[in-house]
Amino acid sequence: MTTTILRRLALVLSCFAIAPAQAQEAAYVRAVDAHDGNSRQLQVAVRTFAPKDGAGPLVQMVGVVHIGDKAYYDQLQQYLDAQTIVLYEGVKPAGAGDTQGTDEDKAKITTARQRMLAILIARHRREHKQLPESIEACTAGLAGTLGRIAAAAVNDAWGRPMRYDVVTTAEGSKFEIESYGSDGVAGGEGHAADLRFSAQKPLTRREVSAAGEGIQTQLAEALGLVFQLSAIDYTRPSWKNSDLSVDEVEARLEAKGAGGEALFQMLDGSSAMAMMGGAVLKMIGSSPEMSFMAKMMLVEALPASDDMTKAAGAEMGALMEVIIVDRNAAVLADLKAALAEHPQAESIALFYGAGHLPDLERRLEADFGYAYKESRWFTAIDVDLTAIPGGKAQAEQMREMMKMMRPKP
Repeated sequence: MTTTILRRLALVLSCFAIAPAQAQEAAYVRAVDAHDGNSRQLQVAVRTFAPKDGAGPLVQMVGVVHIGDKAYYDQLQQYLDAQTIVLYEGVKPAGAGDTQGTDEDKAKITTARQRMLAILIARHRREHKQLPESIEACTAGLAGTLGRIAAAAVNDAWGRPMRYDVVTTAEGSKFEIESYGSDGVAGGEGHAADLRFSAQKPLTRREVSAAGEGIQTQLAEALGLVFQLSAIDYTRPSWKNSDLSVDEVEARLEAKGAGGEALFQMLDGSSAMAMMGGAVLKMIGSSPEMSFMAKMMLVEALPASDDMTKAAGAEMGALMEVIIVDRNAAVLADLKAALAEHPQAESIALFYGAGHLPDLERRLEADFGYAYKESRWFTAIDVDLTAIPGGKAQAEQMREMMKMMRPKP
């Protein structure tokens, strides 16, 4: 492989494993050799902060990578379950935010939710070669990001279930998603008028074919790892999804001159599909040697992902910066509210991709009066260098190749 291809592959791996991120810095992500020299480990930190005046909850900066060993997520789950409050990352579906507001606001949210449902229904038809019999049949079993999207979308913004119908004609089957508007009764005018998906513009090919979290699951399986959203149970009563919605992030990107298209490609994986399609992942998964090398690349790429992002170009760097700053502002606003509402809490955890945390840490110290106390390291990926013949030599070769890929100062 050429250095350019390797750099792009490493960037794809790091994006899927750690999500949009700024500098990782050694404080949060590092690659280390095990004491016996037989394994190479990717480790991620949890950093604890305490109020400088001694009054108030501890704040736990819980870094995470999105693809790792099952044992890693088991340890994280146990650690997070011991915290009083957990504010966690997860860009929300369009229209999944607060449904308080005017009927006009609720109509916009309902329209966005219908489109999200339509995407899920269209993907179901693509996979099963037919439309689902009901919304429940389409959304049953969805987990992680898609599960959250479905849970938000099944009701309109007035709290009533969406109506779903399938109509079969000589041209084929079509579906309709409908809300009866503010009054909950068929017909009506103004905000009481019915809202139908068929009144919207048709779904684009990108919306229907986007890989979604499936590409991350496939990547994890190819490397013998697991995907965070499948491994972590987010349904704890003290956990809160603390993030922006897709439409909020897109609006901020457009306001700052960054393309919203790049955001959706990053969120749904479609930008990587051309490079790492299902066939490539199956090939990697079927070969112990290729899986080993890809996993080694991941371990070495994540601590250097900021360097590779810069090498990928200014547009990618600007996209990363916008997503970090604005999304971090959202979680810090929720942290401020949690500190005010629960001053007696023992701890509040910010459970976010490790790339977000250096910026969050700086703002926590500058704006909240907190100071660093201690760190704890979790092993996210443990690569057994004896798993294949010549593994140690191949691992060293990969490390040298990754050093060559980093941009020169």
